[in-house]
Amino acid sequence: MPKKNKRPPFERYMIRPVIYQVFTRFLVSLCLALLWNRFIGPRVSAANASWGCEFFVVFFAAMAWLAYLRLDGVKVPKFDRKLFRRKKTPERAFGDMIDYVDEPIVTFEELSDEEKDLTLLISNLITMGLFILASLIA
Repeated sequence: MPKKNKRPPFERYMIRPVIYQVFTRFLVSLCLALLWNRFIGPRVSAANASWGCEFFVVFFAAMAWLAYLRLDGVKVPKFDRKLFRRKKTPERAFGDMIDYVDEPIVTFEELSDEEKDLTLLISNLITMGLFILASLIA
């Protein structure tokens, strides 16, 4: 039998990157859905307010599925911050946050590739759930 790749377990230090991703993805997508509802929705006769939310449910389900495939070892392209990353990080005039806090803060970039895929999977599923609730309310 071929040896199956063991997925990384969800650790406590992954909570912060998941929360940051869910927050930013939900707010940006909600703004896009509301802009669609404001400008495109009135021009389409059969459109209602939940169509924008339903689009993002399908979108984040597809993104979660791609992250799940990457966890299984399939070479699927990543659609994350690499597209929008600056080449050089600017110099900061102040100290790091670690100087003021006892516990180390793990950012998304510091995670391993498997942990990044796991946090992407969880954050996409949570965001998809939030848009399901929003589409039911709208």
